Amino acid sequence: MSILRPLASAFPAALRRESPWLVLAVALLVVLLHANAPEVWFWFAALVLLLLWRSLACRGRWRDAAGEAGEAVDQG
Repeated sequence: MSILRPLASAFPAALRRESPWLVLAVALLVVLLHANAPEVWFWFAALVLLLLWRSLACRGRWRDAAGEAGEAVDQG
C-alpha cells in the first residue's frame, strides 16, 4: 500500500506533464487514420515510437518516485 500512495499523489502532476504528449499521440493517430497507403507505415511507426518512448520515460519517473518514497520511509 505504501508504494501506491506516492504514485496516486503524483498522478495528477504526471497527467499534466504528459498531456502535451497525449495530444500529440492522438494527433498522430488521426493523421494515421487519414493517411494514404504508403504513408500509413511511416505514421504508424512514428506513433509506436512516440508511445514507447513516453511510456518508458513515465515508468522511469514512477520508479524514481517510488524509490525516493521508500528511502524517506527507511530514514524516518
